Amino acid sequence: MIDVLLSVGVGMSLLFAFTNGMKDGSNVLATAVSSGSLSFRTARWLVVLSELAGPFLLGIPVALTVVHGIVRVELFPHDADALLMVLCGVSGALIWNVSCWLLRLPTSSSFALIGGLVGPALYRFGLAGVPWAVFLVKVLGALILSPVLGILFGGFAYKLLVWALRDAPWKTVRTLKRVQVASLIVLGANHGTNDSQKTMGLIVLLLFLAGRGDAASVPFWVMAASVACLAVGITMGGTGIIRTVGYNIFRVRPEHSFSSQVSAALILLFCNLIGAPVSSTQIISSSVIGVGNACRSRGVRWQVTLSIFVGWAVTVPLAGILSTLLYLGLHALLVA
Repeated sequence: MIDVLLSVGVGMSLLFAFTNGMKDGSNVLATAVSSGSLSFRTARWLVVLSELAGPFLLGIPVALTVVHGIVRVELFPHDADALLMVLCGVSGALIWNVSCWLLRLPTSSSFALIGGLVGPALYRFGLAGVPWAVFLVKVLGALILSPVLGILFGGFAYKLLVWALRDAPWKTVRTLKRVQVASLIVLGANHGTNDSQKTMGLIVLLLFLAGRGDAASVPFWVMAASVACLAVGITMGGTGIIRTVGYNIFRVRPEHSFSSQVSAALILLFCNLIGAPVSSTQIISSSVIGVGNACRSRGVRWQVTLSIFVGWAVTVPLAGILSTLLYLGLHALLVA
């Protein structure tokens, strides 16, 4: 039973990485495409290549936070029931991911994963199932603070750019389009680092609970498989979320796109260095909101923005409830 659950769990984790790329990858290239700076095809392949390189350049601190900072792994027994809890957590997040992708909602895969893992742990162990000291600061705190920083940094980056280009000729817009090749690569590498490591952490957790590995390192095959599935997912992503982020929030031009990319990349880089598993969707969308508000607050479609924030807010509890229900059903069927 343990071998079967381990194999299914690893497969579901890689499928989660694929859907994460398919859904969240569109957020990374949304502003570059919607502003007319790059074609969809060019932007997509730039993002794919940079995502593949990201985790090999910036290390694995986020993966270790997923292993030790979301649930109290030392309480989990090394048996089929523990594997089932993680499997149901991933499955709940996966179902939420696919549902939001079909509805073209830029909700957070990170929120879904955290809710999915915490739900069964709270049911099984109560409040002791979560390492609150780490969780509230490095996980939940970072998730809540990052969109605030996105709005502030996005607005500041745009105002700084406008000030720097105040006497620049009109040809500068064309230059900004070219510079976005570099800013998009940096953003893609940081997105790939943060989001692929969530899958790495899941697989390491499964291997540890099955007695097939330790909880302090990530095997090379886990790194390679996780980022490869994320990248393949990006190649399969569509344009629905691009329209939401790049048009529906605020009508993005090249100067807006560049400012939001720089803002999001800097925040993601900081989170990667401290090992915080944040929401790239949240950071990118909030950076666009910050740029739009700094440019012309009336140009921001606040109703769309509110619906996005509501989507983020309900993701953790709904994904947690869904994964807990899955755990109850499968536990009664397979373990009890």
